[in-house]
Amino acid sequence: MSHSDTESNSTCIMTYSHDGFGLGHLRRNTTIASHFANELPTSSVLMLIGCPTGAVFKLPPGVDFIKLPSIIKRDTGVWHPLRLRIGLDKTKALRTATIHEVAHVLHPQLLLVDHVPVGVWGELLPVLEMLKRRDDAPTIVLGLRDIVDRPEVTRTLWEREGAYQAIRRYYDEIFIYGCREVFDTSSHYGLGREFAPRIRYCGYVCTQEPYKSKERMRKELQVEHPLIVVTGGGGVDAYPMMQTCMKALRLLGPRADVETIFISGPLMDNEQLERLREEAKGLKARVLTHVEDCLSYLNAADVVVTMAGYNSLCQVLQLRKKSLVVPRSGPSAEQQMRARLFAERGLVEVIFPGELSPKKMAGKLMENLQRKDYPCYDPAIDTNGGRNAATRLAELLASRVYYRVESQIDRRVYR
Repeated sequence: MSHSDTESNSTCIMTYSHDGFGLGHLRRNTTIASHFANELPTSSVLMLIGCPTGAVFKLPPGVDFIKLPSIIKRDTGVWHPLRLRIGLDKTKALRTATIHEVAHVLHPQLLLVDHVPVGVWGELLPVLEMLKRRDDAPTIVLGLRDIVDRPEVTRTLWEREGAYQAIRRYYDEIFIYGCREVFDTSSHYGLGREFAPRIRYCGYVCTQEPYKSKERMRKELQVEHPLIVVTGGGGVDAYPMMQTCMKALRLLGPRADVETIFISGPLMDNEQLERLREEAKGLKARVLTHVEDCLSYLNAADVVVTMAGYNSLCQVLQLRKKSLVVPRSGPSAEQQMRARLFAERGLVEVIFPGELSPKKMAGKLMENLQRKDYPCYDPAIDTNGGRNAATRLAELLASRVYYRVESQIDRRVYR
């Protein structure tokens, strides 16, 4: 078989993530795509993403991306262009046309949609309809993180947007990137009963990239004292939490014989980043923007301070690190809900936004450096969600091949 024949016959899947805030959606889809590429080495995965930085995470062979115009969430179901000054209508039209054309040309065997069943502004509906009408319609899967928002908010939004009708008409399976024992996502968001046969809990999607041992990383970083690592995920709204940490370190002064590494994230505003660097002067603190080997930095820590985004908490779950978590206040309740659930299971300690102050942070930092009673081992937590999701995608594609062969045999027999 020629190289061109191999290419034309290779399996191709397409993923969609709107990426309205932070790096969580991108990280999750990249992890799943990487596992899938390992499962089927001759396959291709094309990711449609809206993250302002593009694909900041390493992509394996066979995986690539097309960037959609970036948007930002202002309120529940309310989105605006992030950078382009072409108006709302043109931004909508541009994103919709791009998605439609990519799907038309690529002709994927499988479509994995992240988080928004109909897409932002319903931009996926024309594509879903086009794909479903094909004789060789692709398998279409919806992927949902553990927590979307308050259940009543999400149900109301999905009713208004026609999400339940879209799930009923277009989606073959629903992946939930969490554990039912921690949060019964399907029940809370109205996906029980009718949709129950399509539901599959995959576990938490944690990156499976290798990381260095605590001892090796501390040696490379030349750390000689207890280490606090402060991370804000993508960093777009991490500055207030990080500034509070800086002020807490100043309050503690010399009595806190600690070193601190701040990892701002690639999406932090440049002015905020510069202010953070100024505030670090005179402290045993380093400010980094983005590191390729984030897991190794976190593994070197005695205490991690982070927000409660999906990816951030997956990392501390994976490493079983003592973590002081500061969830964002909005626009959705997602982070506060996740932080509370994890704290109730003894996995993290939380400072909620209304309680956050330099004094409170200082006390909690010193307390957590001494604590040895958490994180608790929780057998309900599965951190292999990326691999589990990729394996199921491969199974779905294999069943499509079998069904297609059977159908062709039937047509020949009964012709």
